Amino acid sequence: MSMTAPALQQAREFLMDGAAQRITLLRHIKEQGRKITELEREVQKQMTLRDQAEQALSDARKEIESLRAQMPDDATINAYHSLVEYLTQPSELNPQLRVAA
Repeated sequence: MSMTAPALQQAREFLMDGAAQRITLLRHIKEQGRKITELEREVQKQMTLRDQAEQALSDARKEIESLRAQMPDDATINAYHSLVEYLTQPSELNPQLRVAA
């Protein structure tokens, strides 16, 4: 390649175009890096929320199990209904259950 004015001018234009493309690419890379950082923060936030939700679910399951253990069985319910029925009978049928007024 000879050192002519058009060849030097063309080389200069190629170098300027390359520099402009490099600046554009660097700007795109920085923008993509910023987006990646934002996405990583969002993922971290979502993971924290998921952990909190899983803990809340675990706590709710434990509470449900403890409440289930407190539920009366059929025999207890039947005994309660029998007692209510017995106590609500007229006092003539059960004189020993007179309630003081």
